[in-house]
Amino acid sequence: MPHVHPLSFDEAPEDAKPILKAIQDKFGQSLNIFSTLAHQPEVLGGVTQINDGLQHDLPDKYRELAYYKASQINSCDYCSHYHRQAAKKAGLTDKQLDSMDASDGELFTNEEQAVLRYAEQLTKTANIDAETVAAVQGFLDEKQFVTLASAVALANFTNRVNHGLGIELP
Repeated sequence: MPHVHPLSFDEAPEDAKPILKAIQDKFGQSLNIFSTLAHQPEVLGGVTQINDGLQHDLPDKYRELAYYKASQINSCDYCSHYHRQAAKKAGLTDKQLDSMDASDGELFTNEEQAVLRYAEQLTKTANIDAETVAAVQGFLDEKQFVTLASAVALANFTNRVNHGLGIELP
């Protein structure tokens, strides 16, 4: 049972309606996290703006791998559900997504392993060891690195919002 009910388009504040319309156009429906955030249009707008900013620069596979890893660590079934789909669309396999083991060189490239370690360390401790930073810097430029950090941070934010508000899958 959600702690805060998702708003229908008609129930949403006027400031939230254009954002919800854009989300519905993009995904074919308004997802519960966005319909719930519509109670606070400025937060909804900020989250969607960050999410839109993550769609550039960093290869989709790395972004979705990091987002899914953080969501798995945080046991966020809601984000894991949607980002598993996005990860598969980005080229990751079910076998990889079932494993998510950063040390598995059979399933993941060196770059993917570095992304997994980065997402895990940032999610669990908010600190990244020098070896992982060096590994990520070996294949991402600074702009991409900012996007990777932001993707992991957004995953942790949305995971906490989902848990904190009891947001459910439709």
